[in-house]
Amino acid sequence: MKKTLLVLLAGFALVACDKKNIAKDAYKGLEKQENELAQLDSITQEARRTFDDFKLALEMKDSTMTNFIVKEEFIVKNGDRSQQEHLWIRDVHQDGNVLKGIVDNQPQVTKEVKLNDTIVIDEKKISDWMFYKLEPNDTVARMIGGYSVKYMRNQLSDAERVEFDKQYKVKFD
Repeated sequence: MKKTLLVLLAGFALVACDKKNIAKDAYKGLEKQENELAQLDSITQEARRTFDDFKLALEMKDSTMTNFIVKEEFIVKNGDRSQQEHLWIRDVHQDGNVLKGIVDNQPQVTKEVKLNDTIVIDEKKISDWMFYKLEPNDTVARMIGGYSVKYMRNQLSDAERVEFDKQYKVKFD
């Protein structure tokens, strides 16, 4: 009887410890997610703060600078809830007093735009920007901006980063 009681108590202790570990792991997961969201918000703020650099480079019409792309935030409201979606806009160009470009992602949430739509870019909703700059004597361009891309790249393992770099075919700072 004592043996059975000891086994039961040990089992309860293990279950209690396991539940504490699960709770602790869940908390760590939430903390990691909150930190990631804070970093992404910081990236958005940096992109908006430096967007004049992008516009200046675009206006220069320098043949060593190509692939002008911005990421714009779209907010979809469902009752008292809202969802964010960030889409890349390629082929950005000046058209009078506005910037225009072509939606380069298949929207998953917003119905406001669709893939390959030409849109007027809302500068207040920029969440990232980038362009490529080819330096003299270089064979590979350097990515300027691209804060979210660089953040994502830094989250990868060394092997994944090598594959990522092959896909983008640019230098990262």
